[in-house]
Amino acid sequence: MLGDLKQLRAALAIARLGNFTRAAHELHISQSALTLQVQQLESQLDTQLFDRSRRHVSLTPQGLALLPRIEQVIAQMEDLVRFARDASDPERGTVTVAVLPSLGAGLLPQAIRRLKRDYPRIDVRIADTVATRVTDLIRNGDADFGLSSQIKRVPELTWENLMTDHFYAFMAHDYPWKSRRTTTLKELAAHPLILPVRDSSVRMHIEAAADKQKILLPAAHEAVYNSTILAMAAEGLGVAVLSKLAGLGGDTRRLRQVAITNPPIYRHIGILRRAGRSLPRPAELLIEVLRESVRQDASPRDAAKIPLYSDQTGTHSS
Repeated sequence: MLGDLKQLRAALAIARLGNFTRAAHELHISQSALTLQVQQLESQLDTQLFDRSRRHVSLTPQGLALLPRIEQVIAQMEDLVRFARDASDPERGTVTVAVLPSLGAGLLPQAIRRLKRDYPRIDVRIADTVATRVTDLIRNGDADFGLSSQIKRVPELTWENLMTDHFYAFMAHDYPWKSRRTTTLKELAAHPLILPVRDSSVRMHIEAAADKQKILLPAAHEAVYNSTILAMAAEGLGVAVLSKLAGLGGDTRRLRQVAITNPPIYRHIGILRRAGRSLPRPAELLIEVLRESVRQDASPRDAAKIPLYSDQTGTHSS
């Protein structure tokens, strides 16, 4: 097979350069060896690929027709070699992570930076989407693992809790608001609220907390992106309710941040993966970096409230 690949590369070099001497120089072989490779390929294909003269070499009509297929075969074989090499090298490969947008804007990029520092040959692909879609991507095998807030148990997936993400109210500095550092759901209900759309993890937790308290929290404005929600709040259109991590997705410098109490709302952020399936080594390395990042960044208050790693699920708001 490797001999065939050399022959195909030889034919491709000659077709591109139009000269045996230049092609042999580029491939670092003798001209006689190059000629032999092309002759062997033409014999195997039972087709003359080139018209030869002393000064120039050109593709025959048959060679011209076969050239795209030769390029395709070379690309496929090189891809196979790369895949086999990555599979056997624990420090090389590609990881696909399904992640909530709020995590894709903060926690995950920080972890990737740390991973690339120690393992520069590992690439990370990010699929940022809503919580229900994160679950589907992992369950269908389109992602190695996911970072999400667990809305409900899925038998095919396992859950590892990483951290707690608290919710806050955000409003413009000149918004009519009493100068307190905390607020309650009942107080929020009296203001025009700017909330994420209903299929987002943040919105589900907000509504679950409101239902438990038997409080209506209708949205005056809705938006998909957290940055849009915060920008609307900065313009004085109302009070945005987001988690701390979701707030990282926008510019909060023009906003006041007020903690929500009575009840406090928070969600658990964790790792979702398929049950009973081993992960590729690059994926395990990224997960370990995520764990280490959370350990380094966790505050004493959060550490006391909930362990970094547990099999428990659910949130205070549910």
